Amino acid sequence: MKNKKVLITGASVAGNTCAWWLSRQGFEVTVAEKAEWFRDGGQNVDVRGLARDVLRKMGLEDTAKQLCTGEVGTDWVDEQNRTIARFAVEDIGDGPTSEMEIMRGDISRIIYEPASRKATYLFNESIARIEQNNDVAIVTFAGGRQDTFDLVIVAEGVGSATRQMLFAGQNRMRYLNLTIAYFAIPGKPGDGQFARQYNTVGGRGATLKPGRDGKLRVYMGIYKKPGQENRLPTAQQKQFMQERFAHDGWEFPRILEGMHQPTTFILRYCDRLNLNTGTRAA
Repeated sequence: MKNKKVLITGASVAGNTCAWWLSRQGFEVTVAEKAEWFRDGGQNVDVRGLARDVLRKMGLEDTAKQLCTGEVGTDWVDEQNRTIARFAVEDIGDGPTSEMEIMRGDISRIIYEPASRKATYLFNESIARIEQNNDVAIVTFAGGRQDTFDLVIVAEGVGSATRQMLFAGQNRMRYLNLTIAYFAIPGKPGDGQFARQYNTVGGRGATLKPGRDGKLRVYMGIYKKPGQENRLPTAQQKQFMQERFAHDGWEFPRILEGMHQPTTFILRYCDRLNLNTGTRAA
């Protein structure tokens, strides 16, 4: 590539990884992130297959290992927490639990820190408009500044406004009929290092996953078609989940109590983005 000025939008795992590699290949890299600062937090990420190979080539595998959650497998349990089926990493390798389980914020940070020493990061910034001529993309940022780039990489989530702007009418969402609430609750003695999966009736269930900070990450889901609950204020989203799990046993009383404590709470649909094309040239 003759010209090497690159803009990446999104500073999570994908965007930071692109910035890390491209900046080391001599590209002049700018990363635009709409958040005001680097975002920690998030849920578990399982690093396996090619992702593990890439992390190793970046020289970051050992650092990531030190930050793993400590999860050693997954148990399917009954209402009394008795194990019905166990999938231990030491027995089967990568399975429901991967050999490397790490928090999204942790893996993103260990890539961001070295990437930010070579790439330029613009926080609290996003793309307002992109125009193309024969040679470059002319980018106008939401903050008002304008710049030109030889390549723009959109490394944003499934709801990306930038992707919708660039590929209008081509962002086809496939909803997987699963609504999940993500949050954390305090751990307690006896939780152990195995994730626990429990399914009740009516397409409802939850997974509890251990972490290094003594908290359990909760994935509480309902098999249902998308409604409007993802648009509700957080307090009403919690009430929505409360009403649907209030009469269930297992760990749900504890989960619901923890849900109403101060904690990061996200409720969203499981969906998949289908694009007719992922590239656009001048």
